[in-house]
Amino acid sequence: MRLRWTRADSVIMQGVLLAVAFLVSLSTFVTLVWALFAVPSGLTGWLNQVPAHHTPHVPSAVPEVTVLADDAEIRSSEEVVLLFQDPGLRQRLLLAAPVLLWNALALAVVLVVLNLLRSLREGDPFVPANVRRVYTLAALVLFGSLLLPMVGAFCGIALRHGVVEPSEVALVSFTLNPGSGPLAGVLLSLVLVALAEVFRRGSQMRDDVDGLV
Repeated sequence: MRLRWTRADSVIMQGVLLAVAFLVSLSTFVTLVWALFAVPSGLTGWLNQVPAHHTPHVPSAVPEVTVLADDAEIRSSEEVVLLFQDPGLRQRLLLAAPVLLWNALALAVVLVVLNLLRSLREGDPFVPANVRRVYTLAALVLFGSLLLPMVGAFCGIALRHGVVEPSEVALVSFTLNPGSGPLAGVLLSLVLVALAEVFRRGSQMRDDVDGLV
């Protein structure tokens, strides 16, 4: 069975991307309104919290769960959640900053992919503009996987400062494995760079053929 990208596939994909853009824009609006105190903090609990991690010498509780199998066990987690019941303006801005940056990145990616789909609909994907668009996607993925987590970490440090005991909470905590966000983002950006090179060579070959005609 041959897989073939049709006009209907392009229309469906554009509809999905537009829906994603709408939801991200709505999230951005709600986050901005919440950060400016227009929304009570009790209505947006997911914005009031920031994750943290225990330091090694701080014991963490194990949940009381009955394990029925002999070869299974329940372990505690080093991650905790710092919840602000009534955050001030500075805290709201620090809590909202990572969300707003992620939303801006998502909107930028959606816009670039929509332009790529538009070129596919026009029947001429191998154009210099698409080379720039794929390189832009690679840069956006790399930015999102490396710099945005750093922004979130710095905002978390600022939020925890003066609120929790520094010796009991890790300053920065991250996991680096094949499934972790930063490493997966770097690998995906490299794949997009290779795809951009394919588009560049395809565009160059098309121009060479046009020059011979």
